[in-house]
Amino acid sequence: MKILPFLAVIFLSTPSQAITWKEFWEPFTYENRGYRYRNVECFESVYREEYVPGNRWSRGYVRSWTERVRIPCYY
Repeated sequence: MKILPFLAVIFLSTPSQAITWKEFWEPFTYENRGYRYRNVECFESVYREEYVPGNRWSRGYVRSWTERVRIPCYY
């Protein structure tokens, strides 16, 4: 009698209720998941120079600095 409910579940389940092995294991796999929705920002350091001209009392010099610039991220 204990086997009767088990057999009823097996034979009465329709293909629309059945899941595949891929659907079964999907929650347990974490490969490359969510990269599309992740908020990732990529930056690059850019070196810049500017010449400051001199005058009669002081000579000119080169001013240099680095800027952090946002660039598109490539996976």
